[in-house]
Parts: sequence; structure tokens; C-alpha cells
Amino acid sequence: MTISRDIINRQKRIYLTLVAVGFSAMAILAFAEKYMSDVLFKTLLYSAISLFLVGNILMYIGIRCPKCKAILGYHIVFSAGKSDQCPRCRMNFDESIP
Repeated sequence: MTISRDIINRQKRIYLTLVAVGFSAMAILAFAEKYMSDVLFKTLLYSAISLFLVGNILMYIGIRCPKCKAILGYHIVFSAGKSDQCPRCRMNFDESIP
């Protein structure tokens, strides 16, 4: 892999991990609600929702083209196949950055 592909994949992994942890925490809290105090539940729920939303926002605006800085976001994460190039500047992600 090249530097640009490594950068994009690392960002994608970090942001998807944030989303997954936030979603998992919300799912666990849905079942654990009746066993927790109201104050603790609301604190943990708002933290989980915040983590989930921050991960989604960063996944959308945080993944950028290394060359032209265009927002790639969901184009990279949810593409049907492997994204090989930036849709804006057509930089191949497998090339090295000059």
C-alpha cells in the first residue's frame, strides 16, 4: 500500500470504530436501562449518542483527498467496490504523494 491509501484506511478505521463503539453502547444501554439509576443512564446515553454522532460526522468530513483536500467521506466508506481515485482531482490513491 502507498502512503495516501494508508492514510485514508487509517482514518476510515478510526471513524468506523467510533461509530461502532457508540452504537454498541446504545444497544447495551437499551437492555440495561431498567438496572441503572436514571442519572447514570442519561449520562451514559448522551455520551454514547455523542460518540456515535461525532464518528458519523468525522466519517463524512474527516476523510479527505491527500492532494486536493476534497471531502471523500461516504464515497470511500460505502462505495460498492474499492475506490481507486479521487472523484474531484482523479488522483490515484495507490500513487505516492509528491
